[in-house]
Amino acid sequence: MKRMGFWIFCCGAIITVISVSMGNALQAELKNMSVEAFVQQQGTAGWMRFLLFAFGFPLGVGGSLLGLLIGSGTSCSRFLLLAGVVAASVLAAGLVPVIFGRELSALFFGGGGYSIMLLVFAVLWYWGRLRSNLPQTSRLAADLQAAGYLCFAAAAWNLCGVATMPAFALEPEKMLAMNAQSFAIGQMKTIMVLFIIGWLFTLLGLRQAASSAADRKKSDDTQQSGDEAEPVI
Repeated sequence: MKRMGFWIFCCGAIITVISVSMGNALQAELKNMSVEAFVQQQGTAGWMRFLLFAFGFPLGVGGSLLGLLIGSGTSCSRFLLLAGVVAASVLAAGLVPVIFGRELSALFFGGGGYSIMLLVFAVLWYWGRLRSNLPQTSRLAADLQAAGYLCFAAAAWNLCGVATMPAFALEPEKMLAMNAQSFAIGQMKTIMVLFIIGWLFTLLGLRQAASSAADRKKSDDTQQSGDEAEPVI
């Protein structure tokens, strides 16, 4: 199972790289035409290329996640649950516009924004409860992950400013009329930096947690071996 999980992880990584590469290749072709015009011009091959670009990234990352899940051992119900989440993430770009429409909606974006705010504070609350019960040797991993969460929250806040007031990226005619394009570009660069730092802190936190877990397992195995070797009187 470990070997199978490893190869599934590698296949997912390859799909992700192909998707990103396909996006770079399509960038020049889609720069001056719509997706519909591109598909009409390129036919089935063009449509398949666009689908690989659009859905390949979440499919590849989700496949890698499932591969690691299989390799580390999991129940069938847990695997099916995560597989459903992966499928939802892959299809989200197509399903969400169908369900909620493609029109600007203050109710949708406002409600989503407040939901994110409440979820951020819920995450921080349970992070604090978790940290208070961790030994000192395990708190560094939690602190690093919290720094990542903070960066993701700040990125979401800046993204709100890009999409709506004051950059109005979702209303390009208003953005151009207010000469807000440079502000939008600056904010998008900020979001990119926050995402990079957030993922870096998350990686460092998980790496520290994995190292601590490996050390504890090694210590427990050594102690167990010593107990088994102790003579019985």
